[in-house]
Amino acid sequence: MSRFEVLRPADYKLTPWKNGAGVTQDVLLLPRGATQEDFDIRLSLAPIVEEGPFSSFPGIDRHITLISDGRLALVFGGEERTLERLKPLYFDSVQAPVSRLGAGPVRVLNVMTRRGRWNAQVMAITGASDPLLSPPESGHVVLYAVTGKWQVSDRAGTVIVEQGETLITREEGTLRATCERDGEAVVAFLSPTSPP
Repeated sequence: MSRFEVLRPADYKLTPWKNGAGVTQDVLLLPRGATQEDFDIRLSLAPIVEEGPFSSFPGIDRHITLISDGRLALVFGGEERTLERLKPLYFDSVQAPVSRLGAGPVRVLNVMTRRGRWNAQVMAITGASDPLLSPPESGHVVLYAVTGKWQVSDRAGTVIVEQGETLITREEGTLRATCERDGEAVVAFLSPTSPP
């Protein structure tokens, strides 16, 4: 298996929402061949064009990141939580919060993991930070390029990740991610709960 894999928008699969209220681009489902019902890891992009409830996914942890301009709030019962652009929000996906929009539609990136099998840490980075990324033991680093052209390097070489593309790496070793200063990306560190 290759050290790096770059997924391009043509590789993403358009999938109806579980509750039928919208559509998602599935970027990555693991294990390979998994579906919305039995995945351990799911990375997806979704436009939110109308206000309404999210789908419920029992046993799934979700990190949602607003990657476009615009306003998005999620209402959990009586509590409303407003998302800031490129600041991930975590919640238990058994909950089905109701979305509230501002002046128009927005776009989000979801990182979802099955509780008891995988954990995720999600953060935004910029080209100005010149970050070093280390995959967790027996885990993955996933980088989604929100803006800019990213170069991800290790001792073996460099791969280019264009805006809208996704990099997944499956081997340990420190990576350097570089981009112009205003380039933006969302990075997920995915680790198994019980490394083999």
